[in-house]
Amino acid sequence: MAIGTHSIRVRYSESDQMGVAHHGAYVTWLEECRIELLRQLGCSYRELEQKGILMPVIDLSIRYRRSLRFDDVITCVTTATAKGPSRVEFATALSHGEILCAEATVTIAAMSPAGRPIRIPPEIIAVLG
Repeated sequence: MAIGTHSIRVRYSESDQMGVAHHGAYVTWLEECRIELLRQLGCSYRELEQKGILMPVIDLSIRYRRSLRFDDVITCVTTATAKGPSRVEFATALSHGEILCAEATVTIAAMSPAGRPIRIPPEIIAVLG
């Protein structure tokens, strides 16, 4: 299992008139966390795509616990675990200060550009632990 931390500030465009972050913004934040974790592990998402390895989301679950607001700084702790030869599960806890605001799980599948499942390269499996 690999683990990484990333910070995000809630942007004005991601909040409503009351300053509360829109639930849809979390999906973008989770994507940013996945890409940053891979980068921290020495894996470039861009390079994977250039090699013909696409990683679409096949499952997504978010549990909202507390609202986040415009200008809050979110600490995102993401773990990644290989789930077989072609899937990776990313679990992310999003906190503001000491308050856990959301928990999410995203599963991706490695696919070819033709949409066929492929094996995750061994070097990525190795860094996931």
